[in-house]
Amino acid sequence: MNTQFSKKKMITALALIAFGAGGRYLLQDIPNIETITVVSLLAGSLLGGVWTIIIGLSVVAATDMLIGNTSILLYTWTAWAAMGFFGWLLRKRKKNIFRHSFELTGAGIAGNIFFYLWTNFGVWQIGGLYPATVDGLMAAYIAGIPFLRMQLLGTLVIVPAVSMIALYLWKMIPQWVVSTQKKELYSPVSYANGEREQ
Repeated sequence: MNTQFSKKKMITALALIAFGAGGRYLLQDIPNIETITVVSLLAGSLLGGVWTIIIGLSVVAATDMLIGNTSILLYTWTAWAAMGFFGWLLRKRKKNIFRHSFELTGAGIAGNIFFYLWTNFGVWQIGGLYPATVDGLMAAYIAGIPFLRMQLLGTLVIVPAVSMIALYLWKMIPQWVVSTQKKELYSPVSYANGEREQ
């Protein structure tokens, strides 16, 4: 059982990183429409533990090498790490495909708002675009609203669609692992080597 669970986590982690990185790269020309939100949420909800942070940061690190980042890199990276935490809060919820996908969407919206508040604070603090005053901070938040709108739109479409598929596959992976092990156990080679269970 431990081996199956380990395989399940590794398969899921690699799939989430690949999908998140591929999606971010392909969608880079559409401002704030991205796949990191959904993979970070799924990492927290399905895998938990260190995966909660590792998945999102792996996607950002891999894609930043290709598409670059900005002067507020520290803020964006920590915001993506926090996105996994919003999914982690749902880790004990039943993984009903439809209901949980909408729970993840709600968590994604909350995560988007946090991302907006935190990264625009970073733009105001170190971006050099706004005066270091309360009015300057408000101006940074107002300027960021169109980007928040796009991110929320992406979340409302991408998170439920992708998470439904991911939750279905999450339920299927253990069956696939077990059937693969049975095929290996009862293969002609196994019989020839005397590995059949007594």
